[in-house]
Amino acid sequence: MTQQAVQSAPEPATATSASSALWAGLIVAAFGIPLLWSFAGAMTDGEQRRVEAPIRALIGDEAFSRLQAGERTETHYLGDTLSAPDFTLKDRHGKPWRLSDARGKVVVMNFWTVTCQPCLEEMPSLIELAAIARNNPQLEVIAVTTDENWDAIKTIMPPEVSLKILFDPDKSVVEKKFGTRMFPETWVIDPDGVVRLRVDGPQRWSSAVAIDAIESFM
Repeated sequence: MTQQAVQSAPEPATATSASSALWAGLIVAAFGIPLLWSFAGAMTDGEQRRVEAPIRALIGDEAFSRLQAGERTETHYLGDTLSAPDFTLKDRHGKPWRLSDARGKVVVMNFWTVTCQPCLEEMPSLIELAAIARNNPQLEVIAVTTDENWDAIKTIMPPEVSLKILFDPDKSVVEKKFGTRMFPETWVIDPDGVVRLRVDGPQRWSSAVAIDAIESFM
């Protein structure tokens, strides 16, 4: 009997080990799962901040925070519920250009006029952005002027400008469809034709910050 008792003694120890392993697993799960969710949440928040950063830099922290909160501000727009109204305008060669034909691309659309000094100061950066866009099939840059024709603006343009310029002398698009009255004003429209961003006032559109903000909508 004594020998049998000695031989059977390890069984309770084995049960105890299994119980300990179970409790250890439960403890790891109890602490590990929340940590995993916390890590995943941190990664998501980090990615969101990374995407938001260039837009914040472009329009300013205060305007960004107010627009994110759903407030309406005197300048700028940020959202994803406003569809851009379609239109057709002619370029310098008289060739029609239609906004809806640019679906699948991010469209950076600038409203300006030759009598607007901030517009002229901003124009070189738009021309440079258009040159960059030539190597990016997902991006199109256009400048809509309320001036009459190419003769009215050609003195301030490079001879072989790559920026697509459209003419809207009666303001049927600039004012009547988009409600713009102050220049310069720039709209960023996503590949689905949704207005994602409007920036009032001049910007350096060829800067790394501006390009990052534009690419966040691709």
